[in-house]
Amino acid sequence: MKIGILTYHRAHNYGALLQAYALQTYLRKLGHQAEIIDYWPDYHAEDYQLMPHFKVLNIKGKVKAILRLVIGYTRILKRNSLYKEFIHEQFSVHHKPRYLTKEAMKEIEYDIVVYGSDQIWRRSNLPNFKGFSDVFYGTYPIKVKRKITYAASMGVIDVNDEDKANIKQMLVNFDAISVREEALKQLIDEITGNPVPLVLDPVFLLEKEEWSQLSQQPITEIQDKYIFFYQLAASEDAISFTNKLEAYYGYKVIEIRGRVEPLLFGDRYFQTASPADFISLIRNAEIVVSTSFHGVAFSLLFEKQFYALGMKNNSGRVQSLLNSCDISHRLLSNDDQANFENKIDYAKVNLRMATLKNKSKNYLIDEICIK
Repeated sequence: MKIGILTYHRAHNYGALLQAYALQTYLRKLGHQAEIIDYWPDYHAEDYQLMPHFKVLNIKGKVKAILRLVIGYTRILKRNSLYKEFIHEQFSVHHKPRYLTKEAMKEIEYDIVVYGSDQIWRRSNLPNFKGFSDVFYGTYPIKVKRKITYAASMGVIDVNDEDKANIKQMLVNFDAISVREEALKQLIDEITGNPVPLVLDPVFLLEKEEWSQLSQQPITEIQDKYIFFYQLAASEDAISFTNKLEAYYGYKVIEIRGRVEPLLFGDRYFQTASPADFISLIRNAEIVVSTSFHGVAFSLLFEKQFYALGMKNNSGRVQSLLNSCDISHRLLSNDDQANFENKIDYAKVNLRMATLKNKSKNYLIDEICIK
C-alpha cells in the first residue's frame, strides 16, 4: 500500500526526528510504500531559523539573539546541518519543503495516511500561528482512502469546552484513532464517547539492535564511563541531581541541551551531536538523566538505569509511559528524591513492554489491512 506519514519530521529535535524515522522504517518493514509527506508550513520553519522569530522580539531580545548567534555560530551551524543531513537522507526530502501550505497538498493521493506521533495535536502558541492545526486533525490531504492516527499526542492538555467541540468535529476525519498518553486517551474517550487504544511511541516499534545499527559510528571523544544528561527542558533540579550522581559514582557527565548554548564550553557539553550520536550517547551511558520524553524512551529501549525530572507540567507523557512499565518511581519531583541504589529490574519491565509493543504493532497492522 502507498502510505503517507504526517508528523513533525523537520523539527530540530532528536525525539521528533527519531520517532518519524521509526514509524517510516516499521511500515516499510511490513512491506508498504511508506513515505513522509513533506508538509512544513512557515510557522514551523520559523521556529528553527538561526534566530527564531527575530522580527517579533523586543530590542533586548534582538540583541541577545544576535550575540547568541555570533558567539555560538560555528556550533549552531554544525548542529543544524547535522539535523538537516538526517532529514534529507532518511526522509528523502529536498532543502525546501514540498508543501508549504495545506492547500498545496490537497490533491495528493494515498491509500492510507498515518498521522503521528509526537505532539501533533498540541495547541500552538507561536507568534505567527496560535491554536490547533486542522491538518494534523485529518482535514488534509483530501484524496485518501483511509486516515488513522498512531500514538497521537497533545503534550500538555490545554482545552476548554469550545476546544472540545471543535476537536470532536475534526476527529470525524479519522477512520481509527490511537493516542500515546493516558491523559489524552481520557480526553478523547470523553469527547468521542468511544474508548480509543493507548499505544507506544513509534521508537518502540524498532528493536534496540536496529537502533544500534543507526548509531554504529563511535564517539571517539568519549573514553571514560559517563552519565548522559539530556536537558531538553531547562531545569535547575535536574542539573543539581546530575551533579549529585556525578559525585556519588565518580563518572563524568556528558550533557546535551535542547539547543546550542553559546556560553557553555568544556568536555561536559556535547553541543554538536547528530541524531545518531544522541542514540549512541544513551546506548553507551552508565546512567541517563533526562528532562525529555524521548530521553526516557531510549533509556528504556537500551535498558539503562535512568531518572526523569524537571518537566513540570510536561511530565504527563513520561508518567504515562512509566506507569505502564510499573516504574513510576523513576520520575522524580525534586533533586533529593532518588535512592541511587534502587535499580530497575528490566526482566519485569521487558515483560510489560513486550505486551505493549505487540498491542501497538497489532493496532497498526490491523488498521492498515482494513480495505
